[in-house]
Amino acid sequence: MLDLRTAYLAPEPPDAIELRAFTHGLMPRTVPAMMQRFVADWQRHGVDAWNRVPNHWGPDPDAPVGWWTLPVYLGDHFIAPLLGAPPGTCVMQPNVHWTLQCLLSAPEPFAAGAEVILTDDAFPSVRHSVQQWASLVGLRPRTVPAGPDGFVDRKAVLAAIGPETALVVLSHVGFTTGELLPEAFLRAVADRVHRHGGLLVVDGYHATGSYPVRVDAIGADVYVGGLLKEASGSSGNAFVYLRPGLRLKPRLTGWFGEADPFAFAPTPRPHPDVRRRFLGGTTAVAPLYHAVEGVRVLLAAGLDAVRADSLAKTDRAIACLEAAGLRLRSPREAERRSAMIVLEVPAADRLCAVLKQQHIYTDSRQGRYLRLAPFVWNSPDEVERACRAISEAVATGRYLHLPADALPAPGPVT
Repeated sequence: MLDLRTAYLAPEPPDAIELRAFTHGLMPRTVPAMMQRFVADWQRHGVDAWNRVPNHWGPDPDAPVGWWTLPVYLGDHFIAPLLGAPPGTCVMQPNVHWTLQCLLSAPEPFAAGAEVILTDDAFPSVRHSVQQWASLVGLRPRTVPAGPDGFVDRKAVLAAIGPETALVVLSHVGFTTGELLPEAFLRAVADRVHRHGGLLVVDGYHATGSYPVRVDAIGADVYVGGLLKEASGSSGNAFVYLRPGLRLKPRLTGWFGEADPFAFAPTPRPHPDVRRRFLGGTTAVAPLYHAVEGVRVLLAAGLDAVRADSLAKTDRAIACLEAAGLRLRSPREAERRSAMIVLEVPAADRLCAVLKQQHIYTDSRQGRYLRLAPFVWNSPDEVERACRAISEAVATGRYLHLPADALPAPGPVT
């Protein structure tokens, strides 16, 4: 197992156990220094920082980089290795929602068909984006229900793909199930949708940083995700991968996606680099300074080692929790297991609040699911202590009867 806690700043108080890697990763120890560099660059260079600043990110400090080119520079040097992608295919984005909006605004994917296939575990912003564009440009959303086990019905997804399918949008890891879609299945979906001229879009937000993604092997045309979670990049640091040769002209492209922004032309001309067409208005530069500090840690450890560590720690947690009689909602098999364990627990939100009083940080969804993810900053002892606390709380049931004023003040984020 890995123990990379020294690469991160510990949560408060010192005995806290942070198990919410799938929501917001711990702060890498190098982040404060990177933010100081942003302040210094802004002060020292002012407007000229858009053209050139010291290269704080790459192994070659003499390689040129400026605020204007930073989204593609980080895409080439950090996001591409994270996804097993070639240079020239990835670019930083403000969030996945923006990326989906850009993609759905492009006419090219819908030249031959208008059907967009989703599954029950699609994240709401993905599902809602498709629904909102449906009435504007005539898209036909089609949701494939989950199978009897509550997971993605793979046969039904494959059977749903036909001549009218423009996009198949799948979550690499389901946010309420923790199900990791195997590489072979994603490849089969890609092959089938490609035969009909459609595209495979993979939402990899809950896979990024915890699993060695290989975009070429899965056949993804578009792979979206973000560094907020296991990659510890905080907010404002999403990304998109676009398959080489993919030609898209989003209607929502912004000034930074223009072929010659400073020509101030009266009509738009898309940038020749397709990935830059997914840029909008002025890029928020400050988040990019700390974006890849967590990626550095994970790449240095090796994503295969990170994956092995995740499987070993979730093995240990599952064994402890199931021995106590808790019901596992996420897959048990290694090939379908992500970094996230999901338990079906009565009043999961109350249990989450009680655990927080003990400085054990989990989260809940829909009042039914307790989610936790032992990650590279957790020791085996922390995993066992947390699982014992969960098991004891459920066994006694005392958390169900605590008065509301005895629980931490609730908030929208657990």
